[in-house]
Amino acid sequence: MANKQNAAPQESVVKTMVVPVIVLVVICVVCSAILAVLNDMTAPIIEENTRLETLNSYIEVLPEGTQADSLTQVEADALQTDGVEGAAYTADGAVAVKSASNGYSGKAVTVYVAFDSTGTITNIKVDASTQTAGIGSKTGEESFYSGFVGWDGSQQVSSGSPVDAIAGATVSSNAVFKAVNQAIDCYNNELKGVA
Repeated sequence: MANKQNAAPQESVVKTMVVPVIVLVVICVVCSAILAVLNDMTAPIIEENTRLETLNSYIEVLPEGTQADSLTQVEADALQTDGVEGAAYTADGAVAVKSASNGYSGKAVTVYVAFDSTGTITNIKVDASTQTAGIGSKTGEESFYSGFVGWDGSQQVSSGSPVDAIAGATVSSNAVFKAVNQAIDCYNNELKGVA
C-alpha cells in the first residue's frame, strides 16, 4: 500500500511538471524551424526590394531622363570610403553616391548625393525616417537639404557651410553632414572621372 501511495504523487509530478516542459520545448523547436524556413524564403525578396529602392533613389537624384539600364552600379564592397553603401554613374559623368551615418539613438540617416562631371552637387535626397518625428526627421525635408545643391564637391560640408544645423536636431543634422562628406570623399577619391 505504501508503494501505491508513493507512485501516485510521482506520476502526478511527471504529468504536471515534465510533460508541459517537453511540450513547450517541442513547440519552440517547431516554431524556430518554421521561422528559419520563412527567413530563407523572404531574404532574397527583401534583398531585391532594397536593391530596387536604391536604384530608384539613384535615378531620382541623377539628371532628369536617366534610365536604370543606362546606369553602371558600384557595390559597397568595391568602394573603400567608410559609410558609403554604393554608387552609380552615367555615361556622361554624373555620379550618385549612397552614404549613411548614425544619427539620433544610433539609427542611420541615409543620403543620396548626385554630382555632375565637374564635381558640383546637383541633387540630394535624405532619408531621415529613422530619426525622431518632427525633430530629427526635419533633416529629410527639402527645406533643409536643398541648401547642399550647387555646393562645390571638392570641399567638405559642416554646420553653417552650406546649411545650418536644425535647432534641437543637432545629432541628426551632424549625421547628414557626415554622410554628405563621406559621399564627397568617395566621389573625389574613387569615382571622379569614371565615365
